[in-house]
Amino acid sequence: MIDLRRTILAAAAAIALCGAAPDAAPAPSPSATATVPPGAGALIASPPVIVPRSPGYFDYMTVDGDYRRLLVAHADSDQLAIIDVDAGTVIQAVDLGNNTGGFGVAVDARDGKYFVGTAANRVVDINRKNMVLQQYITLPGPVDAIVFDPKNDTLYADEDHGSHVWAIDAKRDKLVASIALPGDPEYVDYDPVSNRVYQNIKPAPSLVVAIDPGSNTIAAQWPVAPAVSLHGLAIDGASGRVFSVGLNGKLAVIDVKTGAIVTEVDVAGRVDQIAFDPATKRVYCPSGSGVLTVVQESEAGASVLDTITVPRGTHSLAVDPKTHDVWISYGAPDGDYVEKLTPTNM
Repeated sequence: MIDLRRTILAAAAAIALCGAAPDAAPAPSPSATATVPPGAGALIASPPVIVPRSPGYFDYMTVDGDYRRLLVAHADSDQLAIIDVDAGTVIQAVDLGNNTGGFGVAVDARDGKYFVGTAANRVVDINRKNMVLQQYITLPGPVDAIVFDPKNDTLYADEDHGSHVWAIDAKRDKLVASIALPGDPEYVDYDPVSNRVYQNIKPAPSLVVAIDPGSNTIAAQWPVAPAVSLHGLAIDGASGRVFSVGLNGKLAVIDVKTGAIVTEVDVAGRVDQIAFDPATKRVYCPSGSGVLTVVQESEAGASVLDTITVPRGTHSLAVDPKTHDVWISYGAPDGDYVEKLTPTNM
């Protein structure tokens, strides 16, 4: 995920300086039906919120629904930015340490913690209530995506450009297992319905791996071609489906009971983090090329509901489980921003 961010950042900088057209994306983007603010269509934009920064980029995002906070890893600032989603203001920026970056983000409501994966071979433990750093969890390598499993009180952390996902006792901040993977991991998520951790494997042949958190072993692995160079992953536990997207603009919808691909959806190329809203049954797929594809799940499968033009460099997002608003983050020549997009026709 880090390499993709730098590619997007470099492209955005080149466009800002000389107005040149961007390099072609790995796959053509669907035609956008609106611009920000859309005014009509699947999403309506609110005024952006500026985030103090060092020049750089954002990485993963998530929403703490109970505390009404948006958590955004601000990689080049070595910070976790925390935004009040109701007030639309930045309320805290937690320093993660010099030259650590800031990549995966997870909420542990059970133990009262936020976790942030970093390039400095550690996960940062932040006090959820007070929003202050309280512990470093040292690991064998750099960390990219992370996810918290509340049933088993375990944090799973991907080895960036490696071949393992690490299981951490979240209460004790202690490494308890190292799970060997068939390739470089890229995004990980947990499904409480199936009690499985689902892991994207990026390089060819691209796979989705199902991990049993009871034994911390691989329970199944499924090919997802024609999706290649996997990045974003999301889960609909109620329908028993995993959504996995490749940089080539193919979104695979997988039945977790059989491993079969239910359908494939053409979305914008260069999609990174994606998010699923179980209330609207929509999958949001942002592309650094400046297009956000809204995919509507159905009993039969899934299809494109709308395509929205967003600022270039928008490659990660999160859904507010209370309001169903979609939050995006992006950098611009004059600053870095987060922005709320409100769904229509729910």
